[in-house]
Amino acid sequence: MRRFLLFCSFLIFTFNLSATRWRAVNRTCPICSHEAEYEQISSYGGYIYHWPSKFQYVYWPLTDFPSVYSCTECHFTTYMWDFDSVPGIKKDAIKSYLATIKLDRKYDSYLSIPMSIRFDIAQGIYTVLERDVEFWCDFNRVAGYHYEREDQPEKARDSRLASLELANQILRDSLCRGREKEYYIIKAAMYNFTDQKDNAAVHLNKASQFTYHNEKWKEERNKEYDSYLTNLIHQYRDFMEKE
Repeated sequence: MRRFLLFCSFLIFTFNLSATRWRAVNRTCPICSHEAEYEQISSYGGYIYHWPSKFQYVYWPLTDFPSVYSCTECHFTTYMWDFDSVPGIKKDAIKSYLATIKLDRKYDSYLSIPMSIRFDIAQGIYTVLERDVEFWCDFNRVAGYHYEREDQPEKARDSRLASLELANQILRDSLCRGREKEYYIIKAAMYNFTDQKDNAAVHLNKASQFTYHNEKWKEERNKEYDSYLTNLIHQYRDFMEKE
């Protein structure tokens, strides 16, 4: 998710009347070579950053079912943008892991596989791929969003608490310097969605004390993102009051 957010964050203040759209493409599974139809992003706009999922700090396309690819033959499962980029050195370990996966039935399309199942499998895949702390903070937050949608509140809570703890780890890392505002908002969101409203309010206040600055970005982009986060803090306070 991090890669996608960084790629399109410049669209935050872009508005248009277009809807998000997908189009069908054929993809070949990098593990078992099974070819099947998947969905690929066709169009979207900056409005995606203003949908209600922002209060979980989860954004389209990860809120949508086509975003997690899953091979219906071997069950290899990743985010759509990672599906074709499996290091050869990891393939044997992935095959060994996938040999342990047994689904309840045969699925004709990856879209018919519940997102909760796809995230369960993807967790094992990304463990083999050895992703970093920031990735897992994002992954658990998105997983929590989908577990809740599929009425699995305990798994949703566990995932959100995991994202919360990982956000703590990131904030303790000097590499996070300049991005504290974002991670305090993430902590506030995870506190809020695990019924810890007081802690959520405290961390929104902490977030408001920082200015977002990513040293890899140009100044204008940093200002736009900081402005977005500031507005999100104000909106979040109103959201919590209405809850």
